[in-house]
Amino acid sequence: MIRALLVFLFFLIVFTAAVFLAMQAPGFASFTYGETTYELPLVEFVIGLFILFTIFYIVLRLFALVFSAPKRIQSAMNSRRKKKALGSTQQGLTKFTQGDWMQSEKLLLSGAEHSNSAMVNYIWAARAAHKRGDFAERDAHLAEAKKCSPADHAALDVLRAELLLDQHMPEQALASLSQHEDAIRSNPKIACLFANAYEQLEDWEKLSGIIPQLKNSKNIDQHTYNQIEKRAIQGLLNNSENTSNIDEIGTKYKENISTDNELTLHYVTALRQQGKHELAESTASDALTENWCSKLIREYGLIEVKDPSQILNKAEQWVEQHTNDENLYLTLGRICNKAQLWGKAKAYFESSLTRKPLAETYAELAALHEQLDEMDDAHRCAKKGLKLATRSI
Repeated sequence: MIRALLVFLFFLIVFTAAVFLAMQAPGFASFTYGETTYELPLVEFVIGLFILFTIFYIVLRLFALVFSAPKRIQSAMNSRRKKKALGSTQQGLTKFTQGDWMQSEKLLLSGAEHSNSAMVNYIWAARAAHKRGDFAERDAHLAEAKKCSPADHAALDVLRAELLLDQHMPEQALASLSQHEDAIRSNPKIACLFANAYEQLEDWEKLSGIIPQLKNSKNIDQHTYNQIEKRAIQGLLNNSENTSNIDEIGTKYKENISTDNELTLHYVTALRQQGKHELAESTASDALTENWCSKLIREYGLIEVKDPSQILNKAEQWVEQHTNDENLYLTLGRICNKAQLWGKAKAYFESSLTRKPLAETYAELAALHEQLDEMDDAHRCAKKGLKLATRSI
């Protein structure tokens, strides 16, 4: 509009100047055609020329408008469709956040055809289909997203793997990630997906196998690395099949086990279950001296040793600092029971119950009463223990 106005002003100025000059020096414009001659005053010629030029310009503009009309109409329709698609996309995303998966998927798909970012529509439609449990539709939407942007197939593979893991299908997730194994070191998202897949498969060897790659990566934050490493060690400890394996794990991850109470607990439990009670006892007592753990002191009471009185003296030294720990008194009761110190065992079990009633403490005390032929007390403790156990289910 401004451009047209400027052009009009330019020609108006030129026309005015031409008329002014023609009036200053009157003359005639002469045209000869064959034997016929036409003469016009110069001023009239200039005015007529301007009128003809104006008519010619208007006709040209009308022709341009007529011939460009289909293109303009098409452009207006496309603009309207894109605006409608954007509205559908925004509504679809809003419905997704509200948990209306069906409506969200419908709106996102309706906006995909004319959207400038159709891949985004299909990705979120796939997420919505996944949320409502239609996994076939989810995969179809992901396939459409890949058609929209083949260059982004890696990101879509990662998304599909994430959704498959949420579906608890680790084998298929690993198949989707198979081409991106080299990115474990550089991509935290891919690293976590591989770790999650191996964890679901309980393939602790492969999970521990990616730890060196993560350790040397500058792109994996320390927290993520520590969590993956810890889950790998826990899995190895909980699934160690023989004593040589547990020894190897204990040596390889000695620092991790000694500085983490939860790993220490898993390690001591594995040692005890494999009959390595002496190593289990020394490992547990060292860890408890350095850093107290109520779950570990409970495990300590399950360890079998040749002379229970030796570890009893050690355990009783912890009472002063941890006088309110019910698991400590439970363990002391168990050790006294093994040492055949029935009176002390009973006292420690009762002390544990006064601090916090536990079903297993009642079970230990009931067994002790039964051993001492105190059947009424045995029945009373067994009943209370059963009540606690059923309450926690």
